[in-house]
Amino acid sequence: MTLPQPADDDLLARALALRGEGGRLHLTLSFLVEETRMQALVVDGEGRCFWNRKLLSALRGDDGGDDYQDSRRLGRAIEPLFNDIADRQRGLFIQDFLLDTPSAPQRPGDSDGENVCDEPEISFPADIRWETEGDRFALSLAQPVRLRARCRAFWVAHSNAALTYHLSLELPYAHDHAHYYALSLLQKAVAPTEGTQWLDGDGGLRVHSREAGGALPLAGYLEAMFERHAASLLAGIRVELGRRGIAMAPPVPGRSLWQQLLGEREGERPALRTPAGLRCRGVVLLQDPYFFALLRPQLRLQLRDVQAVRPARDEAGRSRYDEQLLRAPGIPPHHLDYYFLSGFLQNIVDFLRQDVSEIQDGTDPIYPPAGVEDDDSHFLVYATQSAVYEVVAGSRSLDVGRGWIGTCPYLFLVHLMTLHNETLVHRYEAMVRGLVEQLERDGLLHAETVKDGGAWSTRVADEAFEAFRRFRLDTFNHVARHRYFNVLRYDTEREFYESIETVRGIQQREAYWAGVVSDLERTVDDLRGNEAQKSEKFLERVLFYVAFLGLLQVVFQLIDFGFDGAWEKLRWSLAAFGATVVAMLVLLHSRGLVSTRRWRQALDVRRRRRPEDLSG
Repeated sequence: MTLPQPADDDLLARALALRGEGGRLHLTLSFLVEETRMQALVVDGEGRCFWNRKLLSALRGDDGGDDYQDSRRLGRAIEPLFNDIADRQRGLFIQDFLLDTPSAPQRPGDSDGENVCDEPEISFPADIRWETEGDRFALSLAQPVRLRARCRAFWVAHSNAALTYHLSLELPYAHDHAHYYALSLLQKAVAPTEGTQWLDGDGGLRVHSREAGGALPLAGYLEAMFERHAASLLAGIRVELGRRGIAMAPPVPGRSLWQQLLGEREGERPALRTPAGLRCRGVVLLQDPYFFALLRPQLRLQLRDVQAVRPARDEAGRSRYDEQLLRAPGIPPHHLDYYFLSGFLQNIVDFLRQDVSEIQDGTDPIYPPAGVEDDDSHFLVYATQSAVYEVVAGSRSLDVGRGWIGTCPYLFLVHLMTLHNETLVHRYEAMVRGLVEQLERDGLLHAETVKDGGAWSTRVADEAFEAFRRFRLDTFNHVARHRYFNVLRYDTEREFYESIETVRGIQQREAYWAGVVSDLERTVDDLRGNEAQKSEKFLERVLFYVAFLGLLQVVFQLIDFGFDGAWEKLRWSLAAFGATVVAMLVLLHSRGLVSTRRWRQALDVRRRRRPEDLSG
C-alpha cells in the first residue's frame, strides 16, 4: 500500500472528523403522464375533451378563481428560483408550471414540515442477497434497518399539456455499513437489477404509512400515493369544469388511475422505461459534508489502495460477507465509504467487489469534468441512464426548496428539462417508426419493387409526399415547439445539463433519426421527381400519338384520292400504316420514350415471384 503524503493525511483527518454527523438523502421520482391519457379522462358525457392549457391555467388560478390546493403559493416559492438560473422566456412555447397536491398542515415550530403529505417509515430486511457475474452473494445484518422519511409530492404541467408527477422522499442516514446497504436497496426497489426483484415480495423492503394504508413495497406505496393525488386532481378538475356548467363523465369502472395514466398499453413502447421496475426518472441528492469532502479530487485521486473484503461460501452455496469485517478495525472506515459511494452512484449493490481504479472511475463526476480543477464548486454531479445525482456539503437553494419540493430547485429544473426532452425524443422516435411503417406498407422501401416498376406510381409518390408533409407538421406541433434548449444562465448548469443529455443519448438519438428521415425524404423527393418526368414523357407520347393519327388520316386521304380500286387501296393503306408505325417507333426510341430494356424487365417480373409472397 502506498503511504499518503502528510498533506493528504491532514485532509483525510479533517474529512473523517465529519463522519459522525450523518447525512440526508433526498430521492425524487418523476413519472410522465402523457396528455393523451388525460384527454381520455377529462371528457363530458358526450365524449368532448376539455383537457387543454386553458384548463391547466385555471387550476393554477390564472383566471382569478381559486387555485387547486396551494398551487399559487407553491409557484411563488419555487418558480423564482427556476428563473434565477434559467431564462425560460427564451423558449417561446415553453410554459410549464407547478401544481400542488394535498398536504398536511405544518406543525408549529416545524421549519422542515412545509408541503409534507406523508411521514412514512421505511424498513429494510436484515437478510440481503444479490447475484452478479453468475455468483450469488449474501449479507446478514444484526438487525433490520428502519429509517423515518418525509414525503412531498407535486405535479408539473408542461407546455404540451402533459403532466409529470414528482414524489420526493427525504430521509437521514448514518455513515455505517447497515445504512449504506439500506440506501442501496432503496435504489434497487426502484430499478431492480442484480437479482434484487425479491425486494418487492415477502420479506423485502416495506414502507409503513397511514396515508397509503399500511405496510407496502415501494412500488405499492408509490401507486397508492399517486392514486390518492390523481383522484384529488380529477376532483379539482371536476369542480373547475362545473363552474363552467360542464358535467365531467364518471370515472371508468374497474381500472385504477395508476393503470389508466401510467400503465403500459398493448403495443406501446413507453418512455422512461427502466431495465426492470418503475417507469420513472430519479433525482438523488446527498446532503453530506463528509461525502462531499471524500469526493473532492484532492482526496479521491490520492486513494492508492483499499482494504479487500472477501466473502466465505456458506452452506447454501452463497458467497456470504461477514458483518464484523465491515466494521473498524476490520476495514478502514473511509475505504468502506469509497466502496459504497462508487456503487451507489452507479446503482450497484455489489460494491465490495471493486478495485481502486473502479472506485475512482465510479466516483468521477460529470461536473466538474475530468481534468478541471474547480475548488470553488459547491456541488458534484453524476448521471446514469435513469437518475441524476448531486452531492453537496450544504446548499442555500436546497434549504429554500426542500420544504416545498423536497430537493434543490436548481438541480430539479435541470432534471425537469432533460426529462421533458427525453420524453419528446421518445415521441419523435415513435413518429419516425410510424412513418417508416407507412412507407413499408406502401411498398416504398423495397428497392426491387421500385426498380421493377411493380408498385411505384404517381399516386403513391404523392401519398408519400403527403405523409412526409404531415410528419413535418406533427413534429413541429408535438416535438419541436415544446423542446427545451439550453436556456440556463450560468456556465456550470449549462455544462452539466449538456452532460446529462449526452449520458442519456438525447441529442444523439434525435440527430440519428432526423438523419434517417432526411435521407428517406430525399429519396422520396427523387422518386417523385422521377415520376413527374415520367408523367411528362407520357404526356409527350399522348400528344405524339394524336399527331400520328392526324398524319395517318392525311395518308388515307391521299390514298383515297390517288386510287379507285378498293383492294389496291387497302393494300396501300396497310403498307402506309405499317411504315408510319415503324417510323414513329424509331423516333420514340431515339428520344428515349421507348426502352427495350424495360420490356425485358417487365417480362422478367412476370416470370419471377418475390420470396416473401411464396406460400409453399
